[in-house]
Amino acid sequence: MSRIDIACARSVRYLEIRRWRGGPEWHPRPHAHPFCELIIVLAGTERVLLEETEILCGVGEVLFYKPGVLHSEWQEGSTLLEFYCFEFEWPDCPPDFPRQIQDLDGRLLEMARWLNVDRLYNTRAIHHAYRELLTHLLVVELLRLVVTPRPKSIDVIRKYVRENISAPLNLDMLGEACGMNKFHMVRQFRSATGLTPMEYVRLVRLDLAFHLLAETGLPLREIAARTGFASEYHLSRLIKQRYGHGARELRRSFHSGNT
Repeated sequence: MSRIDIACARSVRYLEIRRWRGGPEWHPRPHAHPFCELIIVLAGTERVLLEETEILCGVGEVLFYKPGVLHSEWQEGSTLLEFYCFEFEWPDCPPDFPRQIQDLDGRLLEMARWLNVDRLYNTRAIHHAYRELLTHLLVVELLRLVVTPRPKSIDVIRKYVRENISAPLNLDMLGEACGMNKFHMVRQFRSATGLTPMEYVRLVRLDLAFHLLAETGLPLREIAARTGFASEYHLSRLIKQRYGHGARELRRSFHSGNT
């Protein structure tokens, strides 16, 4: 897809979102749906047989199934597979829409997480409007990811950051990972993303910390260690700056709102 008409996203309609876990024995029989389905991986790797093509999908990637497409699914490897299964109608879906999409910035995952939070509002009408708006924004982001060209080095850096997020990353390490002079790398990365590489590192760390707050009971000290922050106090201060709420308040709101 080289051209995009954002108007095609207007026809999307939210149906349902669920969080699933796989396991070594998890293998639903081959099936298809009358709607679009998006698989957003949280942990582990999913192996899919899709129209006689085998695909592996891990963290930072999503799978897109068009209506009527037969597919089989398994967990790949020993790491427990966890993912969001997002179902929606999209009558104006482009016919050549790809099956696998990179979500290395985690925006699709972030929107799926908010879609999965229940009881955000005290009236059904407002809750419905909220989910419809998020569904529209999620599909717009899908379209952007599919059609936006960017240098391969950008994805190499993003992948390296996510795979080494607990390490003390610096510009020399990132430049070496993509085989570029660090000053040229900074210019190219900023041109493509609007951020410096180290600003991106901090955002990824905060996004992961936010996910761990929402999805686990890990203490903040452990979350800081897993996400590469020097201390829980530093992490707590940055969470408050970015989200406007402290770590305890965010965790309480998510745990009281999840279905």
